Amino acid sequence: MQPLQRSYGITQERIDNMLSKGTLNSIYDEAKVYELENTEELNGKELKKLEAYQNNKAIFDLIIDTLNEAVTDKIFYSPEEFMPVLTDILISVTTDKKLLEKIADGLSIMDKNAEIQKDKKGNIIYDKETKDTEIVKIDEDIEDYMKREVLPHVPDAKYFFEEDLGKTKPIIKTGAEIPFTRYFYKYQQPTPSEELEKQFIELEKSVSARIANLFK
Repeated sequence: MQPLQRSYGITQERIDNMLSKGTLNSIYDEAKVYELENTEELNGKELKKLEAYQNNKAIFDLIIDTLNEAVTDKIFYSPEEFMPVLTDILISVTTDKKLLEKIADGLSIMDKNAEIQKDKKGNIIYDKETKDTEIVKIDEDIEDYMKREVLPHVPDAKYFFEEDLGKTKPIIKTGAEIPFTRYFYKYQQPTPSEELEKQFIELEKSVSARIANLFK
């Protein structure tokens, strides 16, 4: 992954991208509402979800309308610069910090000109959206592989073993890929087109003859 570097702004393009990414779907999801409204019979959970969407429609529209009214070309290169501006713009709509952070994230894009974001301890935060996977030979040093294959193209990349961080004790995924096709596949020469044409003509004649017999 690469360091988390994102620029923020309230442009029409960023607002449209935020909506297409579904940043506000937890508040109101038009497609889901349509699906629920056109379901013949809803269970209790589905009814509550539909009611929640319907109740949130007003705030969803107000957020979008307010952002559209605040469209500007100004770009911010850190969340510390952008959050006070966004908070001030939406102060009459919502003061929910988590929602504001979600909106800010939706209005952001990866930008190498932006400030590298760090946690409270000063450690670099890495951007999960830049995640890429490499397959390294089991007998090769990962540092050597990075220097040869990755860093020349992405100088600030850092490798991580895949972990399930949702676990109490994160599980590091390790293993080996065995490409069976590469090692065991035996090439077979395809049937020549002339031979296929001959078989097709014979098959066509056979089918025509059987159809003719049906009408005798």
